[in-house]
Amino acid sequence: MKKKRGFKIILFGAIIFTFLKIFLSYEKNPPEIFGDTIHWKGNTYTISQGGHKEGERIAKGDGLSLFSVGDPTETFIVYRSFLDNALYVREDFKIPTEGRITKLSWGYKIFTDKELCDTISKILEEIKNLEINRYESEDPLFRLKSGLMMRNLYVAYEDTYVPTKYKGMIGVINGKWAMTTSTEEEIQKGRVVYKANYIFIPKNYVTVLEGYLKIEV
Repeated sequence: MKKKRGFKIILFGAIIFTFLKIFLSYEKNPPEIFGDTIHWKGNTYTISQGGHKEGERIAKGDGLSLFSVGDPTETFIVYRSFLDNALYVREDFKIPTEGRITKLSWGYKIFTDKELCDTISKILEEIKNLEINRYESEDPLFRLKSGLMMRNLYVAYEDTYVPTKYKGMIGVINGKWAMTTSTEEEIQKGRVVYKANYIFIPKNYVTVLEGYLKIEV
């Protein structure tokens, strides 16, 4: 009799455990993907570009998950599946394209320092007045080697949470601080040649850049 009672208790406990597991893992607002858009919590998100840091998972759907970028308004989110991941922005949000730079990303790092943001803003204002140089090599600009280390630069205007506006690559070429104004790739005789137009950054800005953007070569 005691064995039957113990078995019933174990069985009842197993049922309760299974129920709680299903209930707690139930996604109340599962995201759904349709082509290049994601529907979640009554909002539609479209794919974007930009520099961001992926945080904790905030939702799970059929074969996909959404992750936070630390944005409390959930205007920006990260989509991830088995093969892909991408930054998305709520389609009703109009990303500012001008004004005061308040955040930037360089490589995988995010910066909000006013000194650096103001310096980048001044460099971008001066680009049109600086001499254009030409880079052509089988070494891509993002390759890490002696005297060469360039990383993508994205900026955010007016307190936008994620830097989304691509401004070129910034770093060093031939050991000197530089910023690209255009880049392209061309296949020549079966090999890829990387080409870019770039300017050398005026020396009065270099000290600030060196204090934040750490060149590893």
